[in-house]
Amino acid sequence: MTGIADLYLYLKRPYSRDRRQRLLAHFDPHHGSGRNNNSVVQRFVVLSWKRTGSNLLCGMLHLHPEICMHNELFNPIDIFTYYPGAMKVPIDDDNDSTTTTMTASWSVLTRDLFPVRFLEYIWNPDTVNKLILQEGGSVATTASTKAIGFKSFPEHWRDAVHNEHIWGEHILRDLRVKKIILHRRDELAVYVSMQRADQTGRYLTHKYPEDLKFTIDPAEFQAFLNNYRHTFQEKYQSPMAEYDSFWITYEELIDDEKRRIKLPELYRWLGVDATVPLRTLKETIRQSDPEEDLSNVIENYDELEFCFRHSDVSHFQEKRLGRTIQEQSTAKDDSGIQKDDTNDHDSLQTWTILLPICSRSSFTSSQPHLVHNNNENNVQEFPANRFIDLARSSQHNNTNGGNNNSLDPVVCWSMLQEFAESLSATCSPEQLQLTECIVGIDVDDELFQSSRQRIVELLPCSKVIFVDIQPQMYGHVCKIWSHLGSKANHNFIVLLGDDVKLLGKNWQAAVVKQFLEISKETSLPLGAACVALNDLAFPGFPTFPVLHRWHLNQFGSLLPRQFANQGGDPYLYELYSRFNAASFCAVATMKNGIGGDGDARYQKHNINWRGQILNMNLRKLKSALLPQEANGIVLDVVVPSYRTNNNDILTRITSLRSSIRMYVKFWIVIDNPREDHVVAVQRLADELNETQLNVDHGNYFVNVIHYSENRGASYARNTGFNYSTADWILFLDDDVVPDKHILDAYAGAIRRYPYAKVFVGKTELPEPTNTWTQMLKACNVGYFYNIAERMTHPSWGVTANLMVRGSRFNSTIQFKDIYPKTGGGEDIDFVYQYKEWYSSLGRLVTVGVPEAKAKHPWWNGGGTCYQQITGWAWGDSLCIMEWPKKTFLSCPNWIEHIAFIVTPMALYSAKPGVGLVAGATIAVVEHVIKAINYFPDSSSVVDEFQEKSDATTGTSSKGQSPMTVFLWKAWVALGAGSVLSSQEVTRVVAAVRRMSFYSVCRRVDWFDGQKERIRLDIQLSSLLYFGLNIGIAWASFSLLGNNSHRHDYKTNRVH
Repeated sequence: MTGIADLYLYLKRPYSRDRRQRLLAHFDPHHGSGRNNNSVVQRFVVLSWKRTGSNLLCGMLHLHPEICMHNELFNPIDIFTYYPGAMKVPIDDDNDSTTTTMTASWSVLTRDLFPVRFLEYIWNPDTVNKLILQEGGSVATTASTKAIGFKSFPEHWRDAVHNEHIWGEHILRDLRVKKIILHRRDELAVYVSMQRADQTGRYLTHKYPEDLKFTIDPAEFQAFLNNYRHTFQEKYQSPMAEYDSFWITYEELIDDEKRRIKLPELYRWLGVDATVPLRTLKETIRQSDPEEDLSNVIENYDELEFCFRHSDVSHFQEKRLGRTIQEQSTAKDDSGIQKDDTNDHDSLQTWTILLPICSRSSFTSSQPHLVHNNNENNVQEFPANRFIDLARSSQHNNTNGGNNNSLDPVVCWSMLQEFAESLSATCSPEQLQLTECIVGIDVDDELFQSSRQRIVELLPCSKVIFVDIQPQMYGHVCKIWSHLGSKANHNFIVLLGDDVKLLGKNWQAAVVKQFLEISKETSLPLGAACVALNDLAFPGFPTFPVLHRWHLNQFGSLLPRQFANQGGDPYLYELYSRFNAASFCAVATMKNGIGGDGDARYQKHNINWRGQILNMNLRKLKSALLPQEANGIVLDVVVPSYRTNNNDILTRITSLRSSIRMYVKFWIVIDNPREDHVVAVQRLADELNETQLNVDHGNYFVNVIHYSENRGASYARNTGFNYSTADWILFLDDDVVPDKHILDAYAGAIRRYPYAKVFVGKTELPEPTNTWTQMLKACNVGYFYNIAERMTHPSWGVTANLMVRGSRFNSTIQFKDIYPKTGGGEDIDFVYQYKEWYSSLGRLVTVGVPEAKAKHPWWNGGGTCYQQITGWAWGDSLCIMEWPKKTFLSCPNWIEHIAFIVTPMALYSAKPGVGLVAGATIAVVEHVIKAINYFPDSSSVVDEFQEKSDATTGTSSKGQSPMTVFLWKAWVALGAGSVLSSQEVTRVVAAVRRMSFYSVCRRVDWFDGQKERIRLDIQLSSLLYFGLNIGIAWASFSLLGNNSHRHDYKTNRVH
């Protein structure tokens, strides 16, 4: 930013004349010389926030004999001042000029109606000092008063009367008014003090009750933080801050040694006697112990501490020193689900095993059997609903007889016997006495229907119940499951199959204990949970979930009626995971022979249960569990992987863990068809997954997806995005190294910003390693990699480290395939889709999370990478056509001027040589200007590089000649400008090749309207450059063109 916009905004109407007069007043030789009384007295205001020590500071200023210090003059409730008599307006008696009577007073109404007059009245030393004398004259006299001021909070001008423009114009931007800015570093202490004061009504003279405790909502505290920081970082920033602003902290006021240094500095800055003894008002007392432990005051301190653990809040920064994930994991293991404090009696519970058996190996459904209204054969037809076609398509085609693709009877009985033996071997006799088995058999299954007694003899359960499966349910495993579940009589319910072999000893007791632990940890009712068995054929997938009768009582069935034969098991797991009540039972191992991730006995049909169905039933579950909240965090990490031989980085990514209970899966989408790369990544995933069930109860599983061709990063991200059923998706590139606390950082942000949809992490680029990387740093090409630290609500963020709301909430938001495979513009477009869909939230859609860090390497290993940089420009130029409302017009830049003005002029005038000279001159001047603009940045970059290089090598670069250092810095500045120029050229080439002349002179608003000054600065700068380029072109064609004419004329004369 060149500052042109600041100058324009400062001097523009309607206040330009007044502002110019104020500016010139500082160059008046009589200013402050005592020429008149008004020029002697210094105006000032204390800009602060409630509970930051403003009463302490104002009391000290009030007790200074040369300062007239008011209090909250613009408080919405009343006019608060140490001199109430000063609010009385003196009115002269026309009949007697020697007397003055007090017949009127300033009120809240008159103050708010005439704020400018009120300010002038307050700062008028003649009036104020005369009134002070009438109150006793003990504090200040007309001769001694040198400074007059008052205290102001942000809400004084915003909440009641919306006079904020008056505050900005007549206080903040008035250079005659000095600003004392008081803030408190411990932001949590400020908020706690505000809560205490609001609850007790004690703001000054009384201590707070020692037993006062309260709960702090993390989202409300974050909103306070944003307002608090915005106030001091932006709102209180004067245009001439170095001249008219004095910063002081609460911590400096309460420290005796620091106060003795800081207060005299303040007095000298105000132009008053700095030797006056420091005193405080007797009414000002410390209302709480500054050394108190706030964890004893805040009832939900642990929750609050986690949410802000990795933030830059000073209170929690101190708390997290020395904390490591390993220590937290140890504590978690000591108190979590691994701890076995239940007894055998608690483990013995009643069980229902749902066992559908079938002698067919598969169902054919190429010709769906449609059931008509005729009920001649008493066939039940499907109810009319929008899923009827899906239901019919998966119905068994029974036109060829009863047994379709029947298995060998010996195989059928062998599988059932193997299941029965595994059940008997893994359960205690006492537990089997409490277990019933509900067996579902197809009505036309001749093999099993005729052998019910044999089945009873095989199964070791205390009771066996048979249920007929009607033809309309064939192939509908989810419907069969719900149908059998409705017949259950016992507490714990599990769906198994005749192709299942149970392996874990006492698996039922282990599952019950896990239910008990979940209930204990979450305070949910016993049974409000889902525990999945450990299917060795499909590790990490909840193929066989166990439910409790509590679930049946709340929902009426095991599954919603919309399910056909796919998705029921993960749906149940996802449903309870939102309440931290879903887990795998590692010791309850088993193996599924048919189905799972492979072929099943039926044609698989999926429905979109991730969105409406899951949300609807989550609301029902939440209602049943009130007042418990669905505070479980379900977050998946999606990594598009093209780079080979980078398993070390993939290992770092897939080893990420959270210190709290989170449900996390990793999706590595391989976008490189090389077989060795696929094998290497799959081997890595298998190795990591081996330990997950025992360590994290099936959490943090790594899933690998690959296809046979390179389809680009956008396609790969969409693949993982759409496979995931999580509420949140964290995109990480396969070349970034994430901070080990990144999951905690994002989890804390989710709780602090419950309405946000996009979280932008901080992606850190390394320090320069050579001249090229110095150029990249000097031109700040990675500005948006670090945007999370610069903006609370970034306009967009790079997908190297970006977390968004899961696709289950809106599957239409996708990465578009129009952008380059290697990236460029797709991240802008993706975030803009979220902002458009959730437009009612405004800029709150996005949130910067600077504590969510990842390290990104230099592109091309630190070598020259113009191709990478121009690829971004080629992609982001598409955003002009995709998002025209998020663009703005400016004058032509240098390359547009050459391409669309100079070139046509040269062709039209048939003077290509003149056009070449004009274009070259414009290009040279452009790059000289850029080099000059970047020179300060390149100087600091080179100096830092030299210092670090000297420290590393133990040598000194001070022996280099000044000219050598200057040329080095100039070269870096010139290269930095060339980076920007390469992108500008690329965008023009892209516009021409696409025939998109709408894009010419149009720029993407990178800040999406949040930085109006930057946009205005670009437009005004482009106007100046355009004028310069017009001048160069005109001079070239005028001078060189005329010389050419004269040369032609002389040549003709000779001939």
